[in-house]
Amino acid sequence: MRLIRLSYFLLIFLVLSCTDEPNETNFNVSIQNSTENLLEIRAYLETENVFTVALNPGDNGPSCNYIDENFRGIFLNNCGIDSLVMKFNNDKGYISTDTNSGNFNFSKMRNPLLANGGFQNKRNIYEFLITQEDFENAFELPE
Repeated sequence: MRLIRLSYFLLIFLVLSCTDEPNETNFNVSIQNSTENLLEIRAYLETENVFTVALNPGDNGPSCNYIDENFRGIFLNNCGIDSLVMKFNNDKGYISTDTNSGNFNFSKMRNPLLANGGFQNKRNIYEFLITQEDFENAFELPE
């Protein structure tokens, strides 16, 4: 009888002590310049420039890698930026923020700083595609 109680106790203990391990994935996030024009990307955290990179036509960059349970875009906590200025060689472009605010963002459906911002997933390599149409519809950016 005592052995049966001990067995039940062990069984209950084992069932209750099991926890689900998070299913984490390695994500690689970048921006692809699919236009025929030079694209300059400036990344900011608050008002400080974190980095600036120039992407020639067809280039891919900057890259951010992180491990998480869910894809989060180019996310502040994982990539260390909260806004992007993407400027073409004609001085037009876009300003994307992590709050999707402002007058110079891509459409509401696209924002490289948001998880549902219009990324293409190629085996956990997420690319935000800047198209020739984006170039043609770009905004006159403030100085």
